[in-house]
Amino acid sequence: MSKPRNIHHMPTLAALMTPFPYHIDISATVEEALALMEEHGVHHLPVTRDGDLETVISRRDIERANAPGHRLEEQQLYVHDLCARRPYIADIHDPLDRILLAMAETGIGSVLVMREGELAGIVTVTDALRFCSEYLADLARQEDDSVA
Repeated sequence: MSKPRNIHHMPTLAALMTPFPYHIDISATVEEALALMEEHGVHHLPVTRDGDLETVISRRDIERANAPGHRLEEQQLYVHDLCARRPYIADIHDPLDRILLAMAETGIGSVLVMREGELAGIVTVTDALRFCSEYLADLARQEDDSVA
């Protein structure tokens, strides 16, 4: 007699995103962005302009700009000074495997998650690693339970 197969479905971004992330306006100072990150224990902030999603800023962006010898280190920095790249944006229902592969291949650290054209959440590499760890632990427990 064969063992019953566990049927697994592909999770979507909804399974691991941080919902309704804190965000900051593009005209805010870098100090304000860093303070918001520290206050809420996050490393990425979606950036808005007049309420519309524009890009994302990370703690690493700020650290790089504040590094000794950086050309901007003597100036007052604003979020817009550090946000030249386009964010990676995905839909809340996108399959997780496709998004994780895109993150790995492009080296991006975060994905902004949209639902019906509105910001719904954010997924970071840390979120993805935590989710994968929990998912694998659950699979191992299921296997252990089926053997016992």
